[in-house]
Amino acid sequence: MFERYTEAARRTLFFARYEASQFGSLSIEAEHLLLGLIREEKALTSRIFEAAHLSLDSVGEDIRRRADSREQVGTAVDIPFSAETKRALQFAAAEADNLLHKHIGPEHLLLGLVREEKSFAASIVQEHGISLAGLRDQVAAATQTEGAAGPRDPAGAAMELEEMKKLLDRLTSSLSDQEAAKTLIEQIGFYLGRLQERFRP
Repeated sequence: MFERYTEAARRTLFFARYEASQFGSLSIEAEHLLLGLIREEKALTSRIFEAAHLSLDSVGEDIRRRADSREQVGTAVDIPFSAETKRALQFAAAEADNLLHKHIGPEHLLLGLVREEKSFAASIVQEHGISLAGLRDQVAAATQTEGAAGPRDPAGAAMELEEMKKLLDRLTSSLSDQEAAKTLIEQIGFYLGRLQERFRP
């Protein structure tokens, strides 16, 4: 499940686990994931939170008012994801797929969190004026800009070339299945278009 996660997304989950332990929670709840996202300051999400005036302190206070006071959980104790958080992570993957992104970053985790609309975390975000539709537009616009960054992002280009190689390998073994082959060719075309934008003079 986490193979597609960027380093920033993985750090976010680590921070979420840390926040859950600080609150003495026996599971990683959606609000802990939100705190983890706020802690990941180098991501696109940090600009979104800054514009909405969402801070670690303010969200932490909201959670403290709601949560029961418990002792901190030790680092050796395994803290699982709650059912709510698991759904948010599944939504994050779906949002990445809808944007045709092969990776899952903090921006997708935030989309998944807001999509889990009955959660306490989603209500906090929505109270600060962040809607699912608006967030989707922001993420799509930001990632399109990054995709057109050209040769300034050689690591991204290398990753996309590697994805194309995998798709070509799959295409070779799927030539007898016309429908599967057509889908793979469309995906390869998508990556070729992205690479063309990156290296266009």
